[in-house]
Amino acid sequence: MRKPIAATIVLLSAYAGATAAAQAQSMEKVNVAVSWVGLWDTSQPTFCKDRGEFAKAGLDVQITPTRGGSETVQAVIAGGMDIGYSPGTSAVIAAYVKGAPIKIVGSEFVGQNDTFFYVPAKSAIKTVEDMAGKKVAYPRPGGATEAVLLGLKAERKLDFTAVSTGGMDATRTMTMTGQVDVGYSVPPSGLDAVASGEIRVLFAGDIVESQRGVSARVNIAHTNFLKNRRDVAKKFFKVLDECVDWAYQNKEKSIKMYADLNKVTVPIATEALKFYGRDQLKFAPIKGFDASIKGAIEAKFIDKDLTAEQKADIIDLMN
Repeated sequence: MRKPIAATIVLLSAYAGATAAAQAQSMEKVNVAVSWVGLWDTSQPTFCKDRGEFAKAGLDVQITPTRGGSETVQAVIAGGMDIGYSPGTSAVIAAYVKGAPIKIVGSEFVGQNDTFFYVPAKSAIKTVEDMAGKKVAYPRPGGATEAVLLGLKAERKLDFTAVSTGGMDATRTMTMTGQVDVGYSVPPSGLDAVASGEIRVLFAGDIVESQRGVSARVNIAHTNFLKNRRDVAKKFFKVLDECVDWAYQNKEKSIKMYADLNKVTVPIATEALKFYGRDQLKFAPIKGFDASIKGAIEAKFIDKDLTAEQKADIIDLMN
């Protein structure tokens, strides 16, 4: 009896191995460049992957963090990434006008209330108007944070110098040492320093009227990816949209994931979530696109308005 049993075990093992191999081969790989992994909105693909929801849908999602703005756009243009998650709309428009093989496939975040600008607690800068002649930080050219500063300059007729400082940790150091006068941050980063009194919030992004109700950050995809694997792109965003719903419906669990990812306390993570309403993370529609184009022109990302044909061509929603 031992030989048949042993043979059966060998056959079952071989079958299991073949099944696992077949499943691995059937998984559709999707490469995603994500701006600033760790923000509540940009963490959603990571949370979805960690919960195994992409894998259940047959997607092998590989997430590559970027430092935002044009870096995310360039990662997709180069062809190494299928999807760019959360680049600034101005950077996307500028790249498209120059002939980049990309499409806007969804809104990522509406408004700018999650971006805040701060000063050291003892700074003499008390109001937005006090920034005149000062150095104000933003991460990377072409990103949504730069759009806030450019919009603020135009609306308030303020003359300050916008300085690209990169990541939030480096920006904090530069702000506290006086290399720049005003720093930027996005929750949960910086909220601990606000709570301890180390820094003061000077203003949040939605102070700029032109940025309210506008899809300031979008999602993009390479045109070849959409042409050759459109069904995969649609599946990715469908699964992710369901994951975002789960995050809002199960806040106790998702806030814990958020806190662990950022190595902050649950109370800080809970406070950070107040900056993000569910509707702001909806993938459709693209809101205020004409306002985004106008802003791109004023900021000299592009020279003129898009044609009707270009406006129709650049957007290809996956909903």
